[in-house]
Amino acid sequence: MDLDEIKDFVERSQKKDKEAFSRLFDFYYDKIIRYVFRRTLDVEYSKDITSNVFLKALDNIESFKWKNGINSFNAWIFKIATNEINQYFRKQNRYKLIIDDPEIRFNLKDESNLSLEIEKKIDNDKYLMILSKAIKELKPIYQDILHLRYFEEMPYDEISEVLKKNESTVRVYAKRAIEELEKILEKDAVNFTNYEKTI
Repeated sequence: MDLDEIKDFVERSQKKDKEAFSRLFDFYYDKIIRYVFRRTLDVEYSKDITSNVFLKALDNIESFKWKNGINSFNAWIFKIATNEINQYFRKQNRYKLIIDDPEIRFNLKDESNLSLEIEKKIDNDKYLMILSKAIKELKPIYQDILHLRYFEEMPYDEISEVLKKNESTVRVYAKRAIEELEKILEKDAVNFTNYEKTI
């Protein structure tokens, strides 16, 4: 989907066109659920959080305004996702799916297939699990930046819009986050090596 199509679907969604919002949902769903899953490492919560992201996007799309061209809507929806993830970590035991509106008609992806796909990906990529667990030891702002920059491949200007921080601060935090992550991974590698020797 190119920028003109996204703009068209956003504008139509702002006029209560459910079909247009469904198209945005279809385009962004996989991107958002993968982003959420890499942060939570929990399939069920990832589905709940992703659903909440789209409900909040639907509820607030009328107030969305284009700012920085191509990245504007992308940054907006990822900001909602980042906020929902942070809420999940603050209220981990109380986080619930908030779908209770029978008027919502866009179709959720086949969740059973999605769960299998994510779990299969994890089984096939143990390094992702090691890396994700190490990232979870970092400060939340460092986690946000690493996931947005290196997993979602966002440019720094878009990350600064998502996190409401200036670009130079984001770059400094990214550098510090990588340094901290390297320390954690080195420590874990030593612990893992020592553990293997005892087996």
